[in-house]
Amino acid sequence: MPLTRQDAEELLEQLYATAEVLGSEIKPAAATLMIRDLRDHGRGEVEQALARCRSEINGRLTLASILDRMPSANAHLTPNEAWSVVLEAQDEQRTILWTDEIAAAAGVARPILDEGDKVGARMAFIAAYEREVTNAKTEGRAPRWWPSLGDNKELRREAIEKGIEKGLLPAPKVEHLLPAPERPQDEPGGNPENVKAALDQLRSILDESNSKARREREERESELERRRQKMLDEAEKRMSEDPNGKRRTA
Repeated sequence: MPLTRQDAEELLEQLYATAEVLGSEIKPAAATLMIRDLRDHGRGEVEQALARCRSEINGRLTLASILDRMPSANAHLTPNEAWSVVLEAQDEQRTILWTDEIAAAAGVARPILDEGDKVGARMAFIAAYEREVTNAKTEGRAPRWWPSLGDNKELRREAIEKGIEKGLLPAPKVEHLLPAPERPQDEPGGNPENVKAALDQLRSILDESNSKARREREERESELERRRQKMLDEAEKRMSEDPNGKRRTA
């Protein structure tokens, strides 16, 4: 949850205190900017990062030192871990899970990798990936995981189900990517005979429904015609009577 105004004011005091503990000063304008840059993070996460800064570093307190110690900072894969995902993605049969940062860096390395230079591709990937992750941390963006689908349906199922189990993929948003389960032969749709039987049953239901709807429509039309004729008879009757209520004679 983003910081509220009260959170920001109280964290500002913790920021001053942390800088003092580290033996440095921080100017009000700089402290205000740091809190503004941290506003998209939860208060608890910022407090944990400040606590780690007090126990792990010496000297000047910086925004980078706070961001690096955010619990969410470890959500990104290391460059070598991310590179292994890219190598796995070379197998078109496999479904892989990666982040926006991995995908962007892979786009930089792919032309070099296609030329067969794995060493050069890895160096280009790591440099690009580190830039992407740094930008994400600075902007307070957590990694967004998504699947790159391979051709093998079984491997696709395994990868997506594993991503759901690890909490990387929201189940409702990726269930449609799972291959449809195979139906046994004794279920409708499992073999041609069952398909025909199911279709015949469906046609029978539809025919019965259509016949019922047709009968109801005819009954409504007949009732409307009866009412219309009754109104016409009553109007004709009124027209044949004189103003005193007596029937006119020819």
